[in-house]
Amino acid sequence: MTNRNQNLQHFIHAIEAGIRGRVAQIPDAVAMTDQIFSALEQVETSGGDKPSNPRPSVCVHLEDAYSEARGGPTLIPKLCDAFASIEPELSWSPKPGSEKIAGNFYNSHANAVIVGAGGLETRQDVRVGVSLVAPGVHYPRHRHPPEEIYIVLSPGEWMQSDNPFVSKQPGDLVHNPPNVWHGMQAVTSAPLLAIWCLWTGG
Repeated sequence: MTNRNQNLQHFIHAIEAGIRGRVAQIPDAVAMTDQIFSALEQVETSGGDKPSNPRPSVCVHLEDAYSEARGGPTLIPKLCDAFASIEPELSWSPKPGSEKIAGNFYNSHANAVIVGAGGLETRQDVRVGVSLVAPGVHYPRHRHPPEEIYIVLSPGEWMQSDNPFVSKQPGDLVHNPPNVWHGMQAVTSAPLLAIWCLWTGG
């Protein structure tokens, strides 16, 4: 076991507080939340396989996203500041295959792994990351086997299955059960910034 970087530990505490503060509103997500943060009490290997990607141009929208988050409910400004402290260490990249999507989606979004393969702490049971989407841009529907929960840092719209988009504000949670189709889009007035957690421990 290794010691966890202080800024990363502070971020994990902040995201746990933000999610646990509201997850009771989504009973189906409580068990996964418990699994994720129980696992994260144990520190795994510091990230050694983090790719070195050029910083994508969409990151110019981070400060606007931070402004939205810092106007959010009590725990969200703290989470925003904790994220901002580790953001320079992250390796951002577009969604694989997004260069084939029509329009400028490839250059208008980016994701980064914080915990998990390619992140600041390498482990197999939990993946924590972040997604950034430029104003007015749609992030296409996708699905994956791991269960997932997002905590929203800036305003955006979210959908599942064939249901219409619904508005989410800073501090809101979005729970995606395994293999459910889901997508999101940024409003025209602000970028979308959200942190996601996936339970991959089986």
